[in-house]
Amino acid sequence: MRTAVQEGLQIELTLTLGGQSFSIPGGQVKHLSVHLATHGFTASVTFWSSLQKKDSALFTALQKPDLLQVRLSVAAGDASPPTPLVLQGLVRSRRVTSESHGISQGVEHLFRRFTLEFADPAQVLWRQHRPIDLYTNISMMEVIEAHKANLQISYDWTVLKQKQPMLCLALGADAPGVSFYDFVLWYVATNNGVWSYDSHLNQYWLTADKPTLLLASPLSGLQVQDMKVHLPPPIRHATRVLNAVAHAPTTAVLEQPQAVAGVSHDVMLRTPLATQAEQRQKLEKTRLQPRQSLLDMSFKHFPTVDIFPGALLRLEGPLWPSGLKGLDEDQRVLSLDLEAHALNEGVHDDQQNLIATYENLLSVRLEPASETLVNLPAYRTPRYPIHVEGLVHSPGGDAQDRRYLIVEDEKTSLHSYRMTVPLWNQTVDVPAEPNQLPGHFFFPPYKNTRVLVALHFEHAELVRFIDWKEGVRTPQDGQGDQALLGWNKTSQTAFTHDFQDDNPVWRIHRTSGGDTQIVRMGEGHLFIQVQETPGVMAPTPTYDVSPQVDAAKADLSASVGGALAESATAYQAAMGTVRAKMQSAHAETKAALSGAKKEVGAKVAEAKSGFQEASARLSQGSGQLSGNAAEAKASLEKLR
Repeated sequence: MRTAVQEGLQIELTLTLGGQSFSIPGGQVKHLSVHLATHGFTASVTFWSSLQKKDSALFTALQKPDLLQVRLSVAAGDASPPTPLVLQGLVRSRRVTSESHGISQGVEHLFRRFTLEFADPAQVLWRQHRPIDLYTNISMMEVIEAHKANLQISYDWTVLKQKQPMLCLALGADAPGVSFYDFVLWYVATNNGVWSYDSHLNQYWLTADKPTLLLASPLSGLQVQDMKVHLPPPIRHATRVLNAVAHAPTTAVLEQPQAVAGVSHDVMLRTPLATQAEQRQKLEKTRLQPRQSLLDMSFKHFPTVDIFPGALLRLEGPLWPSGLKGLDEDQRVLSLDLEAHALNEGVHDDQQNLIATYENLLSVRLEPASETLVNLPAYRTPRYPIHVEGLVHSPGGDAQDRRYLIVEDEKTSLHSYRMTVPLWNQTVDVPAEPNQLPGHFFFPPYKNTRVLVALHFEHAELVRFIDWKEGVRTPQDGQGDQALLGWNKTSQTAFTHDFQDDNPVWRIHRTSGGDTQIVRMGEGHLFIQVQETPGVMAPTPTYDVSPQVDAAKADLSASVGGALAESATAYQAAMGTVRAKMQSAHAETKAALSGAKKEVGAKVAEAKSGFQEASARLSQGSGQLSGNAAEAKASLEKLR
């Protein structure tokens, strides 16, 4: 059972807003609540002001909507632990009450009680940031940099630096409650990365692996008040990754030893690329890794070692129960909770003191240093796709020409159309598929046709067509249908069926400059005409290679991008191997040091025992010598 302990705390509180800075003496702080984790923190602080006039500088400044920055430092009154607990964040909400102290020379003086709730900058700013954006040929790191506001972020993750053909942020009103903060956490979780925060530096890290500190601080059981062991619930399911592509469907079953037969979490894909299915299988395999046990402990007083998230502790010494989970193993601090209530809460108490006495509850949660799984706060998953209008992109010819372009990826042999999204002036690829038509019709979308495009996070799809091309639609009076094929009005073939005098009429009209051919079938007649209009020059044949050049550029870009992706993947795999070897070597070194320490300890104990035995013999010999001396002295006394 956790109980509060009385202890002096040295608290430093600084507020900054609108170019002004205010320092609050620690004795004025009456309540403090902190939850600090590896990914960030939330906190609240309550303090009394010194005696103020109605228009005091602090009170006036807090009325402004300026960004309010808080820096809070907490240490034990005896200056331990070695590193004070430091929080640097932005205020979410502020409350103030006042207590009149009376009127002096016609001016009322007040004590004011301020309560500020604050958190790390990413939570405050990014939870209100909900952008909708489309990017092409960009890396995830560049996207985050474009939206980071004034945050300090460092990167050590190959995945973030890989160029992607397309990335879409869909965090606006179409996805209620999903913020950029949720998006980043979702991305980290789905790609098995690490999101961490250093409260001392006020800096964030996006990395492939958890940071590793080489040295762990020894923690004695004398400093601990209470401890609990949390055993994680075992995973009772396996996973199946299903690829529903018709030509080569696959089902990959990922087993894990604690799974119950017949219980499965299934993941559905539809991709013709086996490499994508394999990557997803590797990702899902890591999700089946069981978590290790956690330790919750509360302290009798501020410990004499660093306990900020990410710090390493080692439970060692004779005061820990034998067989304790995690004993003599390095433990990483996952989170810290501090609740402090001032023993003297009056407006006059400890007003100018730097150190005051508080009733404290301080606890931490620990995980084994070897744990690779990441703990992230709860987040909301972004909702995809969003739908936007696009124009079919096909270079060459005039703006009104009906041309099409199909690009083939030489590496994957996949075909795609290109769609320009005017809202962002970006061009994305969509699969070149029959869409709503059966496969024996080939009607590719023509240049500048208005279409509805579905934007997912990393890919786009053609949903449907929005408008007809110029000249295709027939007058409503004739109730006609028409298919218009070809490039433009001077080079095309029209297939038309309509009603004239309530009789169906079908015709074919081919045009090539001044050369026209007409086949017309109506009620009781068949009309065929071949005509060349004098004075109308035949269109000069041109050979526009823009589509081929554009397709070649696309192929080259895809090839380069694929090569870079392969190189990045290979590099990441190599780095993973290197990290694993380093961690193994680190573990071996620790084990060797531990063994050497135990061996030296045994030898010291042996030497100490020998020394004690020799000392005992010496003491015994000294006693015997003293006895002989006493006997000799007694004999001499008798001779006298």
